[in-house]
Amino acid sequence: MEFFNSLLYFLVTIGILVTIHEFGHFWVAKKLGVKVLRFSVGFGKVLKSFKRGETEYTLCAIPLGGYVKMLDESESDVADSEKHRAFNHQSVYRRIAIVAAGPLANFILAIFLYTFIFIIGINGIKPIVGEVSNNSIAEQSGFKTGDELLSVNGELTPTVSEFSINFIQSLESNPVYIEAISESSELNNYLLNLSGDFLSNPEQGIEKYLGFKFAIPKIDAIIDQVAPNSPASKAGILSKDQILQANGNPIRSWIDFVKVIKNSANKQIDLVIRRNNNIINLSLTPKDENGTPKIGVSVLVDPNYMDEWQVTVKKDLIDAFVSANIKVYQLTLLNLKMIKKMIIGDASIKQISGPVSIADYAGKSADVGLVSFLSFLALISIGLGLLNLLPIPLLDGGHLFFYLIEIIKGSEVNQKLQQVLIKFGLFVIMSITFVALYNDISRLL
Repeated sequence: MEFFNSLLYFLVTIGILVTIHEFGHFWVAKKLGVKVLRFSVGFGKVLKSFKRGETEYTLCAIPLGGYVKMLDESESDVADSEKHRAFNHQSVYRRIAIVAAGPLANFILAIFLYTFIFIIGINGIKPIVGEVSNNSIAEQSGFKTGDELLSVNGELTPTVSEFSINFIQSLESNPVYIEAISESSELNNYLLNLSGDFLSNPEQGIEKYLGFKFAIPKIDAIIDQVAPNSPASKAGILSKDQILQANGNPIRSWIDFVKVIKNSANKQIDLVIRRNNNIINLSLTPKDENGTPKIGVSVLVDPNYMDEWQVTVKKDLIDAFVSANIKVYQLTLLNLKMIKKMIIGDASIKQISGPVSIADYAGKSADVGLVSFLSFLALISIGLGLLNLLPIPLLDGGHLFFYLIEIIKGSEVNQKLQQVLIKFGLFVIMSITFVALYNDISRLL
């Protein structure tokens, strides 16, 4: 079921992004009077097609791209009466506008999506410091458990997500200043002298890099359901039992109890339990199920336990639009930094993701909710727009690079040279695709 869910949202994601991208080319071409012969979403066998006016619209079997076919003498003969409508007869600036319109449409889509997201509101968790590691950047900077992180270099951080994004954006301005408020309502300003390059290995996560964990709401270790014939059931544990101690150590939260279970596969755990105001002692031995110790219980959770930790960020239309533009700009710069670091070898190519990872993230983001999926869609749209602007022959950026040379030298780039560079571009694209698929398979394994 999870596979089909991921596949469905992958197709939805690719379908939307490709359609928007190709529509950018299509719309500008039509506005400039160029004849568009075909608008295709997908490649390969045509599944469905219809013709409206002079353009054929097709949906093809392979959903990993699309194209807009325009009247062009380099592809077929063109009647004298229609040469003025051929792509190759347009001025270099018109050709630039048509080619650039595809990636630009992806950036516009991202701005639209983020505007909508900011208007309906983003739910998040307050960035509150939990456990701080010894000798870490966080400890050396003065972070204390219970601090709520308010801003990074003056940019407000109402949620963990906003803190993460603003922190990454601030890395160029080392040192980084963070404003926080303590549990006793004391306002603190922390100066972070960063060591190491976070962007060279972003998969480690901000928490590991800085050396602290974001706090999560405490859930008492109270039992909800007990599975029949489970170790907990056989030990006599009942619903509503509260775990007070395990092997003589106090259990202050459900997380504490889970840690004990994880470290006790096939080992006896001596428990002290509160049941109806009575204290009783029980013992059980977690069962090892495929390397995971389990006792067969679930935790009793107050449905409102997250209320004090959650925050909803909403903006009016104008503010949402401005914020969306800023966010797209920031994420574009971040992507460019990562591409640069991978090219010069300062970041691992293991961070390149392919269709399998995209499908997985698409399904997981959709499971979380609409805002999560739309955020994912916006992020991938930015990536697609930026990827297509890279000066690699076969991509839009490669064509734009040829047109730039044409402007400088006053004539088109030699066709034979273009063909050689296009073959090189195909090699580069195939190599990137291979690396992406290899990374996908490695993650699965």
